[in-house]
Amino acid sequence: MLLKDPTASLGDVAKAAGVGRTTLHKRFPTRADLIHALATEALDLVDEAISGVDLDTDDAIEQLVEKLVPLGPRVEFLLRFPNLQDDERLSVRLTTMDQPVIDLISRLQGTRLRADLPAWWIAQILYAGVYSAWEGIAAGRLAPLDAPRLVLTTFYLGVRDAGATDRQ
Repeated sequence: MLLKDPTASLGDVAKAAGVGRTTLHKRFPTRADLIHALATEALDLVDEAISGVDLDTDDAIEQLVEKLVPLGPRVEFLLRFPNLQDDERLSVRLTTMDQPVIDLISRLQGTRLRADLPAWWIAQILYAGVYSAWEGIAAGRLAPLDAPRLVLTTFYLGVRDAGATDRQ
């Protein structure tokens, strides 16, 4: 409900969840409490995905994409509420969770990944590809089983036509 309508009231959320408004208010007294709980659950899922990847292997990025793509609707919530970054607990957790991925990228720079770009930038590009896959799947333009390959191909090879000439 909150993905469809980020301004939905607790009453709207309760109705969509098939529970009474009082029941929802007992568990989440305010809308901010509900949003924080949903964000925490989404971060738990991402953390579990990252923890489930052997970051010491050369195919760790592929493993990570395979684990993140299916989380789409549950994790996309985080991106729909940009003010979550104002929540210090969530912001610290996001930074902490990103570090193993940035460390992985740093390790692969100069071998599988470019060394002339900051590792944080490469991580953001990877996440953008995963997010685009989530949106493509949600819109019905992308089959879930095709998404990881599309993300990884674009991540590693980009979108430039191999036969294109430089026009700089």
